[in-house]
Amino acid sequence: MELRQLEYFMVLSEELHFTRAAQRLHIAQPTLSQQIKVLEQTIGVLLFNRLGKKITLSKAGEILYAQCQQIFATLEQTKSQLQALDQQDHEQLRIGAMPGAIYDLISLSVLHYIEQFQPAPAKVLAHSHVTTLLEDDEVDIAFSYHEDNRINGQFVEIPLYNEMFLFVTHRSHPLLQRETLCLEDIATEPLALFPESHDSRKLLTQAFKGKTPDLQVILETENTHALLHFLEQRLGSTIMLRSLYAQLRNPYIEARPIYGDAVKEVVLIIPKKEKLPYAVKEYLPMFERFLITKGIEAKDRMSLLLLSNDSFSL
Repeated sequence: MELRQLEYFMVLSEELHFTRAAQRLHIAQPTLSQQIKVLEQTIGVLLFNRLGKKITLSKAGEILYAQCQQIFATLEQTKSQLQALDQQDHEQLRIGAMPGAIYDLISLSVLHYIEQFQPAPAKVLAHSHVTTLLEDDEVDIAFSYHEDNRINGQFVEIPLYNEMFLFVTHRSHPLLQRETLCLEDIATEPLALFPESHDSRKLLTQAFKGKTPDLQVILETENTHALLHFLEQRLGSTIMLRSLYAQLRNPYIEARPIYGDAVKEVVLIIPKKEKLPYAVKEYLPMFERFLITKGIEAKDRMSLLLLSNDSFSL
């Protein structure tokens, strides 16, 4: 019994006419008749009742037809699974992210993705308007701040977490005895900050403009290692975004939130497509777990779970 013969049998069972079935299979009618005859001889039963030019399925034919439906459905499902596996092995994870702390955090999460799904090609592109990357099909998903992008009917925004500023200092600093701080508490503290041209510094200026006297900045640098050395040596403290602090692993420093409204809401931006790429579905549940390890819990965990489900599409 050959798979080709079963295919011929399925088509003839649906058409119940040798000429139409042969045309549908793109073979000659004598070839179809011969293959059906060989199939009947192989299994030892008649599959069709022949009444002149009219044919109907026999009882044995009805049983075989039902079994063939399951066989071909299983074969199609297996084919889809193998294609998905091949796609998983070769598909590139493509992510866009707002420059600064978000980009750094997402890049770190992608490193964990590569480690978990070796070999897993991936790229993370920085852009101040990540929807441009999505529109140009350079990335499949993007991370940014709410209201910083042109969101229209093409995209969906999923809230992730509220970005906030933290006061970061050596673990021996007396201000760490408080659970939260306000800017007035640290107005006289010697600080090391990113330069005014840095994205995080711009957010800081925007968030607290007019709410406090000038901060006492004694060091400006873009080098994170220099900032950490500044803190470790107890030369002063710093103010940084929570997502940046989440990337640091240093036993000598601690942080406290600065009381006030959240600076920005970080969102995941997804284009409305029938289905998300397989690599994205693999990445999203891992990303949610990654955030938890950094002390950040996603606001909308259910949406991340649904997006990672193979049966879900936007």
